[in-house]
Amino acid sequence: MPLSGIWPTWIIEIRSMQLIVLVIIFVTLTALVSSHLTVRFDNFITTYFKSMQGSISVDTIVITVTSFGDVFTLVVVATILTLIRRTRKIGMIFLIAIVVIAILVMYIKPLIGRPIPPYRFEPALPLPKYFVIEGDSLVPPARDLSYPSNHIACATALAFIIGFGLNRKSRIAGLLIWSFPVIISLTKLYLMQHYLTDILSGFVLGLIVSITLSNIMRLDKPFLMSRFKGKADTVKTE
Repeated sequence: MPLSGIWPTWIIEIRSMQLIVLVIIFVTLTALVSSHLTVRFDNFITTYFKSMQGSISVDTIVITVTSFGDVFTLVVVATILTLIRRTRKIGMIFLIAIVVIAILVMYIKPLIGRPIPPYRFEPALPLPKYFVIEGDSLVPPARDLSYPSNHIACATALAFIIGFGLNRKSRIAGLLIWSFPVIISLTKLYLMQHYLTDILSGFVLGLIVSITLSNIMRLDKPFLMSRFKGKADTVKTE
């Protein structure tokens, strides 16, 4: 079956079978993780990434790249897009998606109660005095918990929402932006911040939130200016 048959349009409808499948996948992953059925698989992947550590050059690249997926960085990106008239709607939806994801993760993490990987990342290079690798959540009840990944959910929201705008200009650019959540996922595994199932659930959660908000806020429709126009604006349009 061609891809168009599985995912016919970029923004699928809320009542679509595709979104229902995504919800089922997220619920299934959550049930498996909460039942501790993925422990052996997750530990195997984590141990593999642990064995890759120890290179100054790799650590430098990973720490630099992962900072682009920080929530603070993504909020700045969303704010800048909101301030630019042509990308205002995309920025607003992305900013709201970040907030919604943060709230959902804040409640889901304590509910599942899965601790972050026990292996502490020890960088092979000396980090600046006040430099800190951003945690997945700053809220105390969820700070040391890993499921699902807030970072990956937000990175996926960026790929979906901003990718929609890019895809209208260039199909290649619309596809390439999906490498962003993939690359950020690899850095989070390397830094021992998440298990693989945390990553997968974050990706699915980001898609669910992005699709829902894109439908509610009509991402595919032009941004309408406020009806409360100034006198000068009224004269120009007449």
